[in-house]
Amino acid sequence: MPRSHTSAVGFRSTLPWIFIITAMYFLSFFARSILSPLLVPMESAFATSHAETAGLMLFLSLGFGSALALAGIVSSRIRHRNVLVMAIVTLGVSLLLLAKAPGLMTARLAFFIFGVGSGLYLPSGMATLASVADGRFWGRAIAIHELAPNIAFIIAPVAVEAALGVVDWRGILMAMGLACFLGSALFLKFGRGGDEYGTAPDTETVPLMIKRPAFWAIMVLIGLGVGLESGPYSLTPLFLVSEKGMTPSAANHLLSSSRLITPFMALAGGWLADRVRIPWILIGTIAGSAASLTGMGFLDGTGLSVAIMVQASMPALMFPAVFKSVTEVFGVKEQSLVLSLTMPVAVFVALGVIPTLLGWCGDRGHFGYGFAAVGAMTLFALGALPFLKKQASGGEVSHLES
Repeated sequence: MPRSHTSAVGFRSTLPWIFIITAMYFLSFFARSILSPLLVPMESAFATSHAETAGLMLFLSLGFGSALALAGIVSSRIRHRNVLVMAIVTLGVSLLLLAKAPGLMTARLAFFIFGVGSGLYLPSGMATLASVADGRFWGRAIAIHELAPNIAFIIAPVAVEAALGVVDWRGILMAMGLACFLGSALFLKFGRGGDEYGTAPDTETVPLMIKRPAFWAIMVLIGLGVGLESGPYSLTPLFLVSEKGMTPSAANHLLSSSRLITPFMALAGGWLADRVRIPWILIGTIAGSAASLTGMGFLDGTGLSVAIMVQASMPALMFPAVFKSVTEVFGVKEQSLVLSLTMPVAVFVALGVIPTLLGWCGDRGHFGYGFAAVGAMTLFALGALPFLKKQASGGEVSHLES
């Protein structure tokens, strides 16, 4: 997380290293993003139901959560930059395994391993970013970093659609796996930052951490952000094809075009996080998410397209505020530990429970009701905002102001 001292190095001079780390995040998220449009041919190849296909994301979330739970221990023994490389290599291994999967059981294992790689990346990736970014411009650094998933969401459906005209879904996964191996080698040679070790959880820090209401508030907000970013995205192609009658090609193009605004929203989110009170940003994005998910459930035509676009833009706007709230509420040494402790539960709900719920609804012909239900549940996150308080001197707490 951001260094406590003020660096004399200007923001522009750190941009090359921020972009290199962002490129690694893009590689990991692009690999995850192609899984969503590929669920359609996977479902056909494995002869599975909507719920069984969506359940693959549950195994991804289990791997993600398991890796995050151990991330503090791993990074306390291996430097963050090496954990980052290990994470990308793990993604490559899982994609090659999935490409060779003969059935659902092997696919579940591959999704679990993929989740492990994704989970290893996040704490060490953020720590590596913090080691090269000037703390004065942390909001902007996060905004650049958050361009990676948002651009990946745009490119992935169109890239998959184009690639399926040349190779099958297994060939796409093999190519992506090899790209992960190449990217990790390039970062190891040319990347900078992440030379520090992480902080392992211990019997003293963990009990103190979980007694703080802010810890649970962050868990809810991170889970919400991840869930809104990836949960609906994962099942939208299946929803559009099976319930809205679209062709896979039309569904992929709508999914891609709906994300065109998200990179700009990510940059706007970083700008706002440095200038506007965090709670106001979160109230707006939570309300917008709830409304757009409900719209996805009940609208058609242009209204449906607008709802999908708004839903995609809300997490992009939200994430810089959520991550900045971590840096404002918790001390520098606590921040990676907070992520490693909150993310397992948050991601299990976000990437596992939400897609499984949507798939279950889809099997009963009610995908739309599933999206509306997720929208309604989103509003409960508003209850976490009063607990976003930071510890002040003298043992008092003060509300988050920035």
